[in-house]
Amino acid sequence: MITIVNPEKYIAGLYERLSNENIEVASGEVVVSNEDELESGSISTQKIFNENFCKERNIRIYNHYTDDEVSGATFDRPDFNKMIKDMENKKINMVIVKDLSRFGRLSSQISYYLEEYFIEKGVRFIAVNDDIDTGNAESSEEITQFKAFFNEWFLRDTSKKIRNGKKTRAKEGKVMTTYATYGYKKDPLDHNHYVPDPDTAPIVRRIFMMARNGKTPTDIGKILTDERVLVPSEICRE
Repeated sequence: MITIVNPEKYIAGLYERLSNENIEVASGEVVVSNEDELESGSISTQKIFNENFCKERNIRIYNHYTDDEVSGATFDRPDFNKMIKDMENKKINMVIVKDLSRFGRLSSQISYYLEEYFIEKGVRFIAVNDDIDTGNAESSEEITQFKAFFNEWFLRDTSKKIRNGKKTRAKEGKVMTTYATYGYKKDPLDHNHYVPDPDTAPIVRRIFMMARNGKTPTDIGKILTDERVLVPSEICRE
């Protein structure tokens, strides 16, 4: 249980992160799920959780710092850097995260921030669900290091499973892309098989025919633009 004595001393920055990391498990069918599904850590859920923690303890909130779809393998994140800048400018002296994995997944960097940088800047760090509080002498340093090590191991294990899953799919001749190649669509009966798309396949055939007749890529692009033909990225968004 994290206890805050003299909460009026603190101005908190609430940090939320959601990763874009995926896991592929090659056991029978390949299962693809995102980190959010495994950890129940959507951005909105994290924000509400962190705000409630502060409200229950009368801690002033300065700002949310949110990095959406950013891996915990890097600490060079837009809002993380903004939070660090606000620390430097003395705008916040407390950082609150839902759990340590939201802060990051590299144990060496976590140790640097929690054991050196935050102490130097007079910033108190709290990972609520992990019961980590650098302002409490009873908060176990061993637990923090173990959690950081486990989070980094999870990241590396995930990357390994993704690579192995992709290799397995490639060897079996399965589709490796999220969206079908322009001119094709995924077979409704087998998503690992492509079939011609009746809407876009004629466009691809026409492009090849124009090229065969001497049109340059610039010429072809201008013709399709003038005719308002949708580009592949717009087809994918539909």
